[in-house]
Amino acid sequence: MTSLSTWWSWSLVVLVVILAQETTAQYHSLFPDLRGDYCRKKSPDRCCDGRLDDCSVPILGTLCYCDQFCVRDFNSDCCPDYFDVCRGSSPLILPCRHNGNIYHNGQSVKVNCNECTCHNGNFTCTTHDCLIDETVMGRINAPGRHSWRAANYTEFWGRTTSDGFIYRMGTKNTDRMLARMYPILLVYDKTRIPRFFDARTQWGSLVSGIRDQGWCGASWAFSTLSVAEDRFAIESIGEERVRLSTQNLISCDVRGQQGCKGGHLDRAWNYLRRFGVVNEECFPYQSGHTSQKGSCKVPRGANLLTQRCHVTRNNRKELYKMEPPYRVSSKEEDIMYEIMENGPVQATMTVHDDFFMYKSGIYTFTGIRNPERTALHSVRIVGWGETSVGRRRMKYWVVANSWGREWGENGYFKIKRGTNESNIENFIITARARLIRNHGAQTYRTNRRADRHHKRSHHHKKHHELNSV
Repeated sequence: MTSLSTWWSWSLVVLVVILAQETTAQYHSLFPDLRGDYCRKKSPDRCCDGRLDDCSVPILGTLCYCDQFCVRDFNSDCCPDYFDVCRGSSPLILPCRHNGNIYHNGQSVKVNCNECTCHNGNFTCTTHDCLIDETVMGRINAPGRHSWRAANYTEFWGRTTSDGFIYRMGTKNTDRMLARMYPILLVYDKTRIPRFFDARTQWGSLVSGIRDQGWCGASWAFSTLSVAEDRFAIESIGEERVRLSTQNLISCDVRGQQGCKGGHLDRAWNYLRRFGVVNEECFPYQSGHTSQKGSCKVPRGANLLTQRCHVTRNNRKELYKMEPPYRVSSKEEDIMYEIMENGPVQATMTVHDDFFMYKSGIYTFTGIRNPERTALHSVRIVGWGETSVGRRRMKYWVVANSWGREWGENGYFKIKRGTNESNIENFIITARARLIRNHGAQTYRTNRRADRHHKRSHHHKKHHELNSV
C-alpha cells in the first residue's frame, strides 16, 4: 500500500512538472502577435511530432519552426500558429505592466508624450522628444550647474517638442524686416539709466498683464498687441487703458500670415497702422483652444459703433490703431533708455527646447539638448536688473511671455543681459499709439504734437520707421 501511494505521489509530481513545462513553453513562440498560416502550410501530420529541417518557415528575416523541438523554456523559436496547429491550443501571451497597471497584448498607454503598445510582455514605444524631460530637468537643477531652475508644467506634460515649437512660438523670420529698418538714433545721458528698472513699478496698472496664447502659434500677435496696449495706456496717461483683441489680429490679418501657424511682425504692425483692432470684449480670444485662426468678424472700414463694441469714456469710435513702428538698436543702453522713457518694447528671441521648462532664475541656454532645434518667438521686455549668481554678478532683462501666469515667474522670465543671449537683443521694435482725446466739443488726434517732439528726440524718425510692407 505504501509503495502504491509512493508511486502515485511521484506520478503526480512528474505530471505537474510536465504540465508546468508545457504551460511555460506556451508563453514562448517567435513573434506571437503575428497572425498567419505558417505551420498549417507545412504538413502538420508530418512536422508536428518530428524533427525535420524543412519544417521551418521564413519570418521577419529569420526562421520559425513547426516541430516539437521548437518548444523550449527559453529562446523558443516556434511559429506563431504552432500551438494552435500542433497542440490544439493557442499560445499564452504575456501581459505588460506599467505603474501597477496591467496591459494586455495590443493595448497601449501614453508615457509622457510617447505611445507605448504591449507586445507579449514588453512595451514598444514611439521615440518623440517631449517638452518636459525629467532627465534634462534633473541636470539643469543640479547644484551649482546653471543660473536658473527648471520645473514640470501640467500644460506641457504629454506634449512633444514639435508641439511646443509649432503652437507655443509662432514668429516668422525677421530678416526681411531687419533689412528694411535702420535703428533710430538716441541721444541721452547714460548716467541717468539706473541699475534696476521695472515698467510695472514705474507705471503700475498702465502696463498690461500676462496673457496665454494657448496652443496657437501666435506670439507674433500677442507680443505686438501687448506693446500696443502699454503705449496706449502710458501715452494717454491712463485715459485709454484697453485690452486689445488678439483674435481680431489673428483672424483678420491674413495677408501673408498663417494665424496659429505663425506670422510676421511687420505685417502685424502694418495691419494695426492701416486698419486697427477692436477691444478684447468685443472679439474674445478662442484660438488658444482650437489651434485655428477662426473667421474674421471685423470687416475693413468698421468702427467700434458698427461692431457694437464698448466705447471708452473718451467716446472713441474708430478702431485702435498704431503709428508706423520703429526699431531700437541692439545696444544695451539704447534698449534700456527706450523702455525707461516710453514703455515696454517688443523683442524676438531664439528658443531652444530647454526654455519650456524654465521656472525661475536667469535663463541661458544649457546646451543639454539639441542646439540645432530652435524656433523664433516674440516677447515683451519690461525691465532689467542684476544679481549675484555664485561668485559672479549677472545682469538680466525682465521679460513678459505669453504662456499664462502658471509658467515661469508668474508669466515672466529673466534672461541674461548684454550678451545677446538667445538673440534677444537682435531685433527690438515698438510704436506710438494713435490717440484720441476730447477737448470741449471737439475730438482730435494728439499724435501731431507728440510726433514733433518724438522726431526731435529720435533724429529723423521717418527714415527708421516701417511705413509699408
